[in-house]
Amino acid sequence: MPNTAVEYLHVVAAVIRGNDGRILLAQRPTHQHQGGKWEFPGGKVESGETPLQGLSRELHEELGINVQQAHPLIKVRYVYPERAVLLDVWEVIAFSGVAHGREGQLVAWYTAEQLPTLEFPPANYPIITAARLPERCLITPEPHNTAEFLHQLEQRLHAGIRLVVFRAKSLAADDYVALAREVIALAHEFEAKVVLNSPPIPIAEADGLHLTSSQLWHTPRRAGQWLSASCHDGRELQRAAEIGVDFALLSPVLPTLSHPGAAHLGWAAFAAAVEDVNFPVYALGGMENSHVATARLNGGQGIAAIRSVWDGV
Repeated sequence: MPNTAVEYLHVVAAVIRGNDGRILLAQRPTHQHQGGKWEFPGGKVESGETPLQGLSRELHEELGINVQQAHPLIKVRYVYPERAVLLDVWEVIAFSGVAHGREGQLVAWYTAEQLPTLEFPPANYPIITAARLPERCLITPEPHNTAEFLHQLEQRLHAGIRLVVFRAKSLAADDYVALAREVIALAHEFEAKVVLNSPPIPIAEADGLHLTSSQLWHTPRRAGQWLSASCHDGRELQRAAEIGVDFALLSPVLPTLSHPGAAHLGWAAFAAAVEDVNFPVYALGGMENSHVATARLNGGQGIAAIRSVWDGV
């Protein structure tokens, strides 16, 4: 939870994507704070500026580009020994001009998967995760017919899904493992990631482990894989932060078809809960593909869903 007694320096930063999907980084001068490390370009927000105005000015001054299209990605609060910073991060998906180091700094383009191999200031690491995650997360429905299930999954991967939470509570352990391995192999053909919800045994080929809200309180992190979690309120999000999750799903944000009369958070409560953590959070519950932009504007990574993403509606 942010320390309200600390005065944070408001800094904007950009995940700038080229036409080929690579991301532009700049190397901090050696004489500066955290010198020699790579960073996402940006700078301080000046008095009277909105974050987007400050970002546009900084990127023009530093890189010689003009922002044409950008949207919020993540906010990260971090307290260094020397200062406390609020990193207000935007994803820039369209710009004009040729990016270059106008202030003599080294700049270079990297793929999202190369980012974890580079050295960044500590505050930047949640941004790396956000940059590697897509805006939509598919949670699989129960696989009643394996052939039909895999066919529909392949259609969703063809349509652009790049993050799958595999959930199959109705399967026996051996059947779960066998189908999970097929799901992982299929997803990897599309360079998509698969995190497993409650696998009966560790599966090394998986990209991560997904915890239920009850598992938050006693499940250790597994090294070398992503760790994600389902959360239903701010308390559970804080617990997820304590155990070091990479991202979370927060629900229910809106009324759902399966539980139409159940209480839900609403976008204001979702935004307030997300504001208190330094990792990407997907909105879950009542989500349609049309809610991606709303989720982003409220601090989320995007949406997670079963029906709307599985059916492609």
